[in-house]
Amino acid sequence: MTRLSHCCMFAVLLALPALLLLACSTVSPSPAPSLSQASGVQGRAMLGGGRYPGIVLSEPGITVAVHGGDLHGEIVATTTADSSAAFKVDLPPGTYTLIEVSDGAIPQTVTVEPGKYVTVTLWIAAR
Repeated sequence: MTRLSHCCMFAVLLALPALLLLACSTVSPSPAPSLSQASGVQGRAMLGGGRYPGIVLSEPGITVAVHGGDLHGEIVATTTADSSAAFKVDLPPGTYTLIEVSDGAIPQTVTVEPGKYVTVTLWIAAR
């Protein structure tokens, strides 16, 4: 081999690690896909009707039962409304029926979509 070809081969051998380092440093890993996104139902429990028609009151502290499908479905979750009557329950996508655990409650059926929360007002009929 000539002196020129030795120099070229030496230059390539020196440049190769630098090029590899440069290539590795400019490539960033792609983020891992999200395996699950939050979804479910959120809302408020409200009391209306009864002795004072037209008056609507929030109903804090009530227990909300979540049935899979309709009211005949298994209870898949329960939650309690906070001091402002707000509640939130995480659920996988599907159809659910929510009802306050009392005999004056009006059931509400919702469909939860992936990555979304359905917002509802859960009504309780006052007596």
